[in-house]
Amino acid sequence: MRLLLCLLMTLSAAVAHATETNFLTFGAGAVVVRASVAAEGVAHVAIDGSARTRPIGIPKREPLPLTIVIELPSPTTFDHFQVPPPDEFGSNKGRHVSTLRIEGSATSADEGFSLLAEATIVQGQPDPQRFAVAEPRPVRWVRVTFVERHAPPKAPHDPHNFSELEGYGRQDPIAARADAFNGRWRYRRKGINDAPGLNIIELTQKGQDIQGCQRMGGKQTTISGTIVDGLARLIAEDEKGKHTPFTAIVLSDGQLAGVEFEGPPSAFYAAPDAGAEAPCKAPPPDNPVTEALGDGQTATLWGIHFDVDSDVLRADAKSALEQLLEALTALPAATVTIEGHTDSDGSDAHNQDLSERRAKAVVAWLVARGIDAARLAPIGKGEAEPIADNDTSAGRALNRRVEVEPRSAQTRK
Repeated sequence: MRLLLCLLMTLSAAVAHATETNFLTFGAGAVVVRASVAAEGVAHVAIDGSARTRPIGIPKREPLPLTIVIELPSPTTFDHFQVPPPDEFGSNKGRHVSTLRIEGSATSADEGFSLLAEATIVQGQPDPQRFAVAEPRPVRWVRVTFVERHAPPKAPHDPHNFSELEGYGRQDPIAARADAFNGRWRYRRKGINDAPGLNIIELTQKGQDIQGCQRMGGKQTTISGTIVDGLARLIAEDEKGKHTPFTAIVLSDGQLAGVEFEGPPSAFYAAPDAGAEAPCKAPPPDNPVTEALGDGQTATLWGIHFDVDSDVLRADAKSALEQLLEALTALPAATVTIEGHTDSDGSDAHNQDLSERRAKAVVAWLVARGIDAARLAPIGKGEAEPIADNDTSAGRALNRRVEVEPRSAQTRK
């Protein structure tokens, strides 16, 4: 009985940890807002949501210590931080950061910081290493200093390595402004320390839906997407029909920041510029789903939310579902395929089953509101057709979606 109790307690702890949210990732809306030019390498490796060990700089140009500041989308009370097992094999031995100092502030990105935790990473540990917060308190900014590495560099170009910093606890609901994504921004050329360049993005927010366009290198792309928990999940489409998914969030200083997935994940920053020349040639459509299906194009919906690991529709899925219902009502001859897509967490078989059940749940919702079931074909795609990198949290968030694929010619009422 005692052994059984211990096993149950261990299982319960494992399950509880599996359902915890790592708040220090792009996918959770965390963004690096302060980093020297030397520290920009560590800035994105540390919170990309991937446990892969990668270089964060070399002693000649980026000597330790290196410091970054991360902005969170809402006040967050951390109870512990965690570092996954680093790759210490072969030439990586001794290169990983050994000491971290983690501080928090509820005031600003530049002041009010006090210690949350000091972390000493032990070599050779096969499991994630956990570091408790002595005095948990709500913070909006986290300052992380990468103090030193396990072994001194053998040469000026011997890189420092790091895997990932994870932060767990509880976070206040994200209270994004109703017009947060209305405006124009000018992209910074390379990163957080660069001046704004010539490329412009313009977004228009209506409820949880976003439309817009951007001018990049003289070429225009259209943008559509949805706000999910304060984070915009977007797709840019160029004139040739090429799609580029990306995420975005509006920071406390009005900047637009996010991650683009054209090739490897790439962070971007854009400064607000209300006076910038409008890049959009025409106003956004009233219903982008109607527009897409009417043109014979696939509509991607991130706003159809489900409970975690479930096919139960969440209450906040109503807006996106009603948008789809409106589109199918406006296109009475349309027949469509409702596709469920997941990220790669879990087994192939589990994700396939989950995606099928979620697609059927959307169909059932539409049928209950008068859409003929013969017009709707649910299908599960599981994790087979990702549109972004499954190694990062932001990429996994983009991969969890519903797509509506037209099967017949569309005729608007």
